[in-house]
Amino acid sequence: MINVIKEQKGNSLTVKMAGSIEESVNFEQIIGPSPGAGNELQVNTKEVPRINSVGVKAWIKYFQMVSGSGAKLKFIECSTAIVEQINLILNFTCGGEVESIYVPFTCTACKGELVGLFKTVDLKKMELQLPELKCTKCGGKATFDDIPEEYFAFLSR
Repeated sequence: MINVIKEQKGNSLTVKMAGSIEESVNFEQIIGPSPGAGNELQVNTKEVPRINSVGVKAWIKYFQMVSGSGAKLKFIECSTAIVEQINLILNFTCGGEVESIYVPFTCTACKGELVGLFKTVDLKKMELQLPELKCTKCGGKATFDDIPEEYFAFLSR
């Protein structure tokens, strides 16, 4: 079940999603119609842990409609589940810009899992050389926990 919080600022609508995107999702019902040409729709998926194949189909259908209406699409704070879909499905962002993503890390000391938030423009500048993070549990060194060429593949498209 997905929950949505909407915040309108001028001609920009920010939508924060929380929960799994599954069969029952109806984006037009929970977000509303496209904001239209000259407007922006920012989609925050920080709290989306999962999206299944039916959810992906509904996602693409809705965001293609938004993009086709002339609205600018921007994806912010994309969860690791959403990043996986961006890499797997070529048109998952429907022409929208991915501004920031969460990146998985593992602590070398306590083996705890954590995520770091990075802007895509900064990731491109770093050329896949991520900084180490400090573990929030033990303060140890946390390193990137995926295959860079796969996790960041969408950046080179």
